[in-house]
Amino acid sequence: MRALPTLLAALDDTRLTFRRRSALEAHQARLAQGHLRWVAAHSPAVAARFRAAGLPLSRWRELPPTDKAQMLATFDTLNTVGVTLEQALATARRAEQTREFTPPLLTPRGPVTVGLSTGTSGTQGVFLVSPEEQARWAGTVLRALLPGGLGGLTRRHRVAFFLRADSPLYRSVGSQRLTFRFFDLLRPLPDLVREVTAYRPTLVVGPPAVLRAVQDAGAALRPDRVVSVAEVLEDDDARQLRAWGPVVQVYQATEGLLALPCEYGELHLTEAHVHFDLEAVGGGLVRPVITDLRRRAQPFVRHRLDDLLRLKDDPCPCGRAARRVAAVVGRQDDALQLPGPGGPVTVWPDFLRGALAGVPDLRDYRAEQTGEGALRLLLEPCTPETAPAATAAVLAALARSGADPAQVTLRASTLPPPVPGTKRRRVTRSWRPAAEEIL
Repeated sequence: MRALPTLLAALDDTRLTFRRRSALEAHQARLAQGHLRWVAAHSPAVAARFRAAGLPLSRWRELPPTDKAQMLATFDTLNTVGVTLEQALATARRAEQTREFTPPLLTPRGPVTVGLSTGTSGTQGVFLVSPEEQARWAGTVLRALLPGGLGGLTRRHRVAFFLRADSPLYRSVGSQRLTFRFFDLLRPLPDLVREVTAYRPTLVVGPPAVLRAVQDAGAALRPDRVVSVAEVLEDDDARQLRAWGPVVQVYQATEGLLALPCEYGELHLTEAHVHFDLEAVGGGLVRPVITDLRRRAQPFVRHRLDDLLRLKDDPCPCGRAARRVAAVVGRQDDALQLPGPGGPVTVWPDFLRGALAGVPDLRDYRAEQTGEGALRLLLEPCTPETAPAATAAVLAALARSGADPAQVTLRASTLPPPVPGTKRRRVTRSWRPAAEEIL
């Protein structure tokens, strides 16, 4: 671990715990002023966006949002470390193929960490992180996730990471009192169970579906904390994982570290480092447009995410001014478009997840829209009891959402085993209306 920069970042993060919203927003404005000036001077793609919009840097919140496809299309002139998209993808894919994740990519401006997203939205993203950004990330994560914060370093911790890909970014917080072990999701489950049981981790980090599988396979762990990453943490997952210990969630994506838990386990947006504009999309959900006020190697300025969030309006007992996330409910592309009495209606994924969570004896499921009025339910187990109960629950949820169940065809079958290393998506839409296909 780059101990001093990481410790300084963690201490600085403590200073940035704002109690008043006005103070937090003033801090963001100060950061944005210097950060955007530097980024516009070093990232031709960002400078070109401001020129095209005819906007000065001071009006950055009026800049038309970009998205992942546009980010990848301009990657070579967007990043400030002289890396081409071809180089970044080749480095990251070679690491995933060889399972050797340690060497950084050497660039004209020094070494950078390269990583890939899972590509579940149809486009695989890539991220670049400089050593300075890595130290900031490490300090922020260390303070948020260790029981007792920085005071937790008075005792030894063993962290078990269950991830599709290892990264120097995760190992950057390692020290004599903090050790890490990467458990490769592509390895056989019995091997993972045996090794993690012998490791006796004090923190367990991974996608909830994977952690449940490890738990079901016989891993009797007693960590101080279970950290859910990479997937939506649903209520049934959280309930089962609490048999190991307290469960918290981290919201992180290719675009950065977006939300962390407070001491009460509530998920707060990382607004001391990232500015969030929140676009209402209906159903009480919002879609974030982020501006990372720290990252320079790969800037994210007015970048629209594909995720949908449900926020909490009431203040948190911790007193933080940063907004609370009630749930990361999935991506907007996963919202179902189903026939209604007066035309197509949007059915948000959490309506179906909430309905299926109440089906007795149903351990897992996937709901996929395969046609204009066609839904496929994949159930585990799919029995004469669970199939009709799940079908009835979904039809009732569709009716509550404004869809017309009479115009929807449901087929139930057995859920196949998961493909190792893939992210679980319980509600998906593979069918696209003609208007979306044209766009």
